[in-house]
Amino acid sequence: MSVSQENLKTVLKRICELQPSYTSKNTPAMQERGKLIRQSLTSEIKLRSSLITHELGDFGNDFNVSASDGIGRKTEAPWVRFYSERMSPAPTEGYYFVIHFNRDGTALFLTVGCGSTSWKNGSLIPLNKAKLLEKTLMARSSIISEHGNLGDYVDQIELNANAPLPKTFEQATAIAKRISYNDIDETDFDRLLSQSAKYLQTVYEAQQSGFDLTHADQAELEIQDIIKPKRKKKSGGQGFGLSAPQKKAVELRAMELAQAWLENNGYKVKDTSANKPYDLLASKNSGETKVEVKGTTSRDPNAILMTANEVALHRLEKGSTTLAIVSEIKLVKSTPPTASGGKLEMMIGWDIDEWLATPTAFRVERET
Repeated sequence: MSVSQENLKTVLKRICELQPSYTSKNTPAMQERGKLIRQSLTSEIKLRSSLITHELGDFGNDFNVSASDGIGRKTEAPWVRFYSERMSPAPTEGYYFVIHFNRDGTALFLTVGCGSTSWKNGSLIPLNKAKLLEKTLMARSSIISEHGNLGDYVDQIELNANAPLPKTFEQATAIAKRISYNDIDETDFDRLLSQSAKYLQTVYEAQQSGFDLTHADQAELEIQDIIKPKRKKKSGGQGFGLSAPQKKAVELRAMELAQAWLENNGYKVKDTSANKPYDLLASKNSGETKVEVKGTTSRDPNAILMTANEVALHRLEKGSTTLAIVSEIKLVKSTPPTASGGKLEMMIGWDIDEWLATPTAFRVERET
């Protein structure tokens, strides 16, 4: 059942009209703005839950809406967001849709953006400007890859605020649609909300495949879930998790690309992954190299997880082994799952000591 957009537009316009009266104090104008943000606008988004959850697909099962106009002191840039609770358990985590208002009330922005923290070395850490840019680029590229373009979401977000937090909001925005105050009445918000939900679903699919987590971070999350299963809902990598068949598909795709590269470069290749602490034995002329292959859906190939035996081998034979990393593997979650694409980096004569090795987990057992 369709919902009239008139009340939604009235609420949006009134919030814009109150923006020039901004003060950090709880004045009557800011009290009114707070009610509009936390109650009226939130309710209008919830009224459209069927439209939004339809486009979110499986991620609509835990659809929710939240808002803020400041904690204690009022903020220059109030916001309302919708999201999947398992993919974005807090505004600082994961990806979500959010409505922002600029400081002078001349425009609002419909956006898809990300939180300001990321999973790293077993915990959530704040992201700097460069890392936020990296995450937003990942989200944008996943949308373009799936849909061909960004549709209406091609604008630059400019909140024109003075405080640091709104500037972080700008940096954390992946895509945005600017709507000027004068254009609110003529805008089809339901169509734009539907479009944004579809894009968010695409980002969630990529996020669930671990596109914004390194190979090492993906593995650490799985270890963390085993060691501390109760933490999973609280900080489980914002929804990341591949099934055993999905991980196998990714591994096989990486092996396929690595073996093809070696053979194309004159190596004879033997698959040793079943019974050796390396995946391939590649021989050429009178020499041979032991090859470790790591495949990942991540776009970041700069951190991998290795077993103790793998590390020992590469240190013992340093300079004569090979590391092959295949990143950006595209996973199709069919039955059975399939994997394609991938970006191969082949490091012949890899020196493990040029990389930083950090213990991830320890085996601790009683002495007998």
